[in-house]
Amino acid sequence: MAWRIEKQGNGKFAIYSTRIDDYIVIDADPLHIAQIYAEKGVKVYLASARAQIRQRGAPPSEGRDVPIGVTGFVLGELEGSG
Repeated sequence: MAWRIEKQGNGKFAIYSTRIDDYIVIDADPLHIAQIYAEKGVKVYLASARAQIRQRGAPPSEGRDVPIGVTGFVLGELEGSG
C-alpha cells in the first residue's frame, strides 16, 4: 500500500492511494493528515504485534537492547542521550 500526500491548489491536502488508484482524503488540513497517519500507524503496530504473538506465543518484547521499530535504535542507547 502506498499513499501519496498532495498539496491542492486551495492550500489544503489530499491523500492518493496507489493501491486503489483513487483519492481517499481531499480538502484536509495538516492536522487531519497527521491524525490519519497516526491512526494508521497504530493499526499497523497492533497487526504486527498480533502476528508476533501468533508466531511466538508471546507478546513482542520492548525491553532493554531491543531494536525500536524500523529505526534500528536500541532502548539502551537512547537512555544516556538527551
